[in-house]
Amino acid sequence: MGTTIFEVREHLEVDTPKGRGRVWLITDYGTNIEKLFTVILNDGEIWEFRNKDIKVTDNKTMGRGKW
Repeated sequence: MGTTIFEVREHLEVDTPKGRGRVWLITDYGTNIEKLFTVILNDGEIWEFRNKDIKVTDNKTMGRGKW
């Protein structure tokens, strides 16, 4: 299987080690490798993070409360 890149159509806000941002792309290298999330931070920087490095933010409108 090759690499698949998904462009996120709905904004998904996440907390990262570098601050809050929005997921823009998800890169899937296959079943045995972690996905990479390309995140545009609120300050404009673009970084890639692994699953364990990001967490979806609280959003009461979308039904996501405190974990």
